Amino acid sequence: GASGGIMDDERLLYSDGGWHRGQRKRVAFETSCYYTFEHELPHGCQYSRSRSSAWRDDAQREEERRILLQLYAMAGGGNWRESDNWSPDSDPCWDQWYGVTCDEHGKVIHLELSDNGLDGEIPPDLGRLTSLLKLDLSTSAPDYHSHPNEYRNRLRGKIPSFREATRIEEIELSGNELEELPDDLYLNGPTLRSLSANYNRLTALPRFLRRFVKLHTLELGHNLIADSFPVDFGYLVNARFVQLEYNNLRGQVGESLVGMRRTQILDLSHNPALRGVLPENLIVEWTDHDYLSILNTSISGYLSSLCLDVPFCWKFMFDTHKDLTWATSSDVPDIVNHTMELALSGR
Repeated sequence: GASGGIMDDERLLYSDGGWHRGQRKRVAFETSCYYTFEHELPHGCQYSRSRSSAWRDDAQREEERRILLQLYAMAGGGNWRESDNWSPDSDPCWDQWYGVTCDEHGKVIHLELSDNGLDGEIPPDLGRLTSLLKLDLSTSAPDYHSHPNEYRNRLRGKIPSFREATRIEEIELSGNELEELPDDLYLNGPTLRSLSANYNRLTALPRFLRRFVKLHTLELGHNLIADSFPVDFGYLVNARFVQLEYNNLRGQVGESLVGMRRTQILDLSHNPALRGVLPENLIVEWTDHDYLSILNTSISGYLSSLCLDVPFCWKFMFDTHKDLTWATSSDVPDIVNHTMELALSGR
């Protein structure tokens, strides 16, 4: 939970303590009661203080309560699977509204209502939850073992701007009926690590991808995206998981992809109008890569000749071919060296 569900794997190799100190922003309100320094709580978390004017009259807390109640009204809160303690007469932090997590200052940091029967539109002010770190209003699956998911979320319309949510790191909205990303989502580029909105009705990619300097996960598969392939796609230098399958992407992929050296999964499959040539030096540059998927595209070139007819082209399927003159001894997989040794020995 402290890492927000994303493994920051490079931190396993070194640490100056900064990452751990940075997790204080995720400490939940009830946990912080053991050491709180809030001036409204001079004697710790005594429940009676939740009704005090010093606590309730805080402008930001009042605004956040209003926004959450607006979501409840606009997304059919009366029919939600769970809506424990959501009430105008209670407090989101003290009364632990279902799906809401607050920080030590009593500000909302997580809003998690997946598979909860939300039906309607997202309030335009939701992005004014200025301390928000994680938003999850997704549907995990439309059905389970042929049984319909009775509480799938069905949010429609446009996703609101998050320009005031300057700390947001994770947005998970998959499995809804949303039609448009916010025009200014790039303003969240300095903090956003995960954007997942598979299985919606989106028609365009986020603008100015080079601004998303920390993006780790981009999942926009199974939408209606008809954009040209962005020329700045390769600026997603920290991207690990990229899924854009089953869209209507067009234009050409190209050399810029080499810049995505940390990519583990790239899925561009089932975009028939997508053309271009994948650079061969991906074989060497993408050292962490697991698999590539370009099935049912019009991508050509050497890598395409090996990968175009399979749903998942694992790295071993394209890095052990040709004459390997591109590789240094350290780049050649052990299995290739072993095979060559056996061949030379005459066995």
